[in-house]
Amino acid sequence: MLKANAEIMFTLEGRAYSGKINLRPVFSFGEGLLFSGAITSKYDEYLPMKSYDAEINFFTIKDEAYQAVKPLLKPDMKLTIREGRRIIGYSKLLDYVYV
Repeated sequence: MLKANAEIMFTLEGRAYSGKINLRPVFSFGEGLLFSGAITSKYDEYLPMKSYDAEINFFTIKDEAYQAVKPLLKPDMKLTIREGRRIIGYSKLLDYVYV
């Protein structure tokens, strides 16, 4: 599993995301690689256009998936946050560890 600390920002105006439920949006790593990430919240809600620090657990990034993602990973890497085809925000990796 890949664990990441990131700065996240949701960009849909007029929509706040609850921090009281587990958010599991899809993150685009580029190169056509999309992975679900569970955001561990320390906030009651995420307001649009405001940055938050978050821990993201990518439970499906292991073994072969990690080998595909590993060459792309670097600090300050930008990822898009998606709900289906719609981009709902952006994140910036601060640090990460494979466990």
